[in-house]
Amino acid sequence: MVDTLHRPPLTDQRGRPRRPVRFTPGTFLRRFTGVDEKILRSVPQERSRYTSLGGIVVSSALIASTSVLGALTLLSQVSPLVLLPVAVVWGLIIANVDRFLITSLHGDNGGWSRWGNVLIRLSLAVVIGVFIAEPLTLKIFQERLDRQIMLERDQAVSLTESRYKECNPLRGPAPSGIDCTGYLLDIGDKALAVGGKVSQQENILKAAEKRLADDIERRETLEGLRDRECFGVKVKGQTTGVPGDGPKCKVRQNDLDTFLAGHDIAAQETEVANLKTAIGSLGTDLATAEEERAATITKKITERVEEKRQAYANIGLLDRWEALGTVAAQNGMVNFAHWLLRLIFVLLDCMPIISKTLNGKTEYDRLLTQELRAGAACHEAELNFTTRQTTGEYEIRLREEERRLKAERGRIDRDQRIDEASRDNEIDRLARTFMT
Repeated sequence: MVDTLHRPPLTDQRGRPRRPVRFTPGTFLRRFTGVDEKILRSVPQERSRYTSLGGIVVSSALIASTSVLGALTLLSQVSPLVLLPVAVVWGLIIANVDRFLITSLHGDNGGWSRWGNVLIRLSLAVVIGVFIAEPLTLKIFQERLDRQIMLERDQAVSLTESRYKECNPLRGPAPSGIDCTGYLLDIGDKALAVGGKVSQQENILKAAEKRLADDIERRETLEGLRDRECFGVKVKGQTTGVPGDGPKCKVRQNDLDTFLAGHDIAAQETEVANLKTAIGSLGTDLATAEEERAATITKKITERVEEKRQAYANIGLLDRWEALGTVAAQNGMVNFAHWLLRLIFVLLDCMPIISKTLNGKTEYDRLLTQELRAGAACHEAELNFTTRQTTGEYEIRLREEERRLKAERGRIDRDQRIDEASRDNEIDRLARTFMT
């Protein structure tokens, strides 16, 4: 009887024999909606509806495959033929997800629970639609996005080169007021050291020249006072106006001699000449060091800029995604087209759920619910039958065990009575023997 319950019925609900399901294009499309062809035979008018619904699922899967293929070609330089199996697998995954979403809405369940399921499935479909739409949008606007990315990267490279040049001038230290963090180059301090020596020597030379000029001026002043005093030139408050080698003339000469003894002007002139010669030699060294420094700076800046360009050699998916936001913000038409494509792809992915919801409860849903209830009732009956059969077998085995136990107890009682009778006979025999 269990086999009878498990055996599939050989006739449909109208008593006609069931025929095997033939594979046709419509059957193939309807497989993506999760419908039961055996139930659908009872309402053949519903076939076109579910065939169209399956076509929508297949279309969504094809769009998903195209989207992921475009995304993979953006991420790698591999031939699309190599990436095609991955795209096919992704399309099958999306088709299976859509099939699950549609199948979960089959049946005539109503009320808030059905609409709650619709909203949950629709939200999931929106997420999947956005995930499918973005790679396709990036692929469609790839040329425009690549131009924007190259423009931004050229500006970044130019800015980097300009910042390196500002922070590493060919002559002198880096200017203050500029944030040079990460832009200072290690080029050695030879030119700066030589420049520091030149500045130091120039400061010493200025001080020596100033002392020499002051001493020469003081000497000329003292010589003038002496000459005017000794030659009798009258200067009010300074000379007597009396010519000759008088006391005042000797005083002036003594002042001049004392000054010259404490200030060796010739030695100072020699020192100044030596300083100028040393500064000239340092100037030659400074020019050579600055040429070397300029060449080193230019070379290092060129290397850093080239490294920056090499880092920007490849364009990734995230780069295009960021560029899409920039281009959409700059160009209203691109922004409109972006959102239009996104809405189209999202609606295409949501169409299976929307179509199923708009169709409402169909005859197929009603028959499916009846089949489910009938299946549940059969399963419950089969379960009750199996349970009763099992419990009955145990009851029979229990009765048999009770009967066996009862017979065994009777046999034990009988053997015990026989043993007792045998003992009584033996006692009687012994008593008779004793009496005799």
